[in-house]
Amino acid sequence: MGRRFGLTLVACSLIVVVAVFGGRIALRVAAAGTPDGRNLAPLGTGEHRVAIIFGAGLSPGGKPSPLLDDRLKAGEDLYRRGIVDRLLMTGDNSVVEHNEPGAMRRASIARGIPADVIAVDYGGRRTWDSCARAKQVFGVTDAVVVSSDFHSARTVVVCEAAGIRVRGVVGASTGRFGLGERTRWRIRELGASWKGVYDAWISHPDTAVKGDPIDIYDPKDLEESLAPGDRDAPTRSTTSLP
Repeated sequence: MGRRFGLTLVACSLIVVVAVFGGRIALRVAAAGTPDGRNLAPLGTGEHRVAIIFGAGLSPGGKPSPLLDDRLKAGEDLYRRGIVDRLLMTGDNSVVEHNEPGAMRRASIARGIPADVIAVDYGGRRTWDSCARAKQVFGVTDAVVVSSDFHSARTVVVCEAAGIRVRGVVGASTGRFGLGERTRWRIRELGASWKGVYDAWISHPDTAVKGDPIDIYDPKDLEESLAPGDRDAPTRSTTSLP
C-alpha cells in the first residue's frame, strides 16, 4: 500500500509539473538554437531584415512603460548597427485611449530614429496576432524578434509558426526591475506559454484584426497606414540624414 501511494504521489507531482511548466519548457527547447540578434552581422547590399518589437503596456501618462521602453531601445540599437533596416512596432490599440504602437513610434522618433523606417501595427493584440500580421499584412519574411527575456522564446516559436524566418532574438533584460515584478511576469508567462504552444503548433488562429497589405519599404504606404493622431508627431526621414 505504501509503495503504491508513493508511486501515485510521484505521478501526480509529475503531472502538476508538466501542467505548470510544460508549455514554457517546450517553447524554450524549440527556441534554444536561435542566435542572439545583437551578434548578427550588419546587412549587406540588397539584404533586408526587420526587427519586430512587441508591445508591453503604457505608463499612466501614455508613454511606453519602462518594460516596453527597454524593448524599444534594443530594437533601435539593431537599426543603428545596421543589423536591421526596418522596425515593426506591434501592440494593442483596441481602444482609442490605449495606443501602444503610436507611443512606441513617438518614443523612437524622439531618440532620432527616422520616421520612414518605422512601421506600426495597431492590430497586435497578442503574440500570435503580431507575428501573423507581420507576415500577412507587412510581408515580413526575415526578422529579428525583440521582446523581454521572459517572453523571447514564445516570440521565436510563434513567429516561425506564422511563416517568418527568425534570424535572431533579443530578450531585453528585466534585471533592473524589482523581484515582485519579475516574478509576476514569469508566472503570467507560464500560462501564456501554453497559449503559445496551442497557437503555434495546433490552431494557427485567425487574427482579430484584418487589414490590407502594407509595403514596409514604401514610406508613402507607411505614412498612409498611420492613425490620424500619429501623423502629427515630429519626424525626420532617412533622406534627411547627414
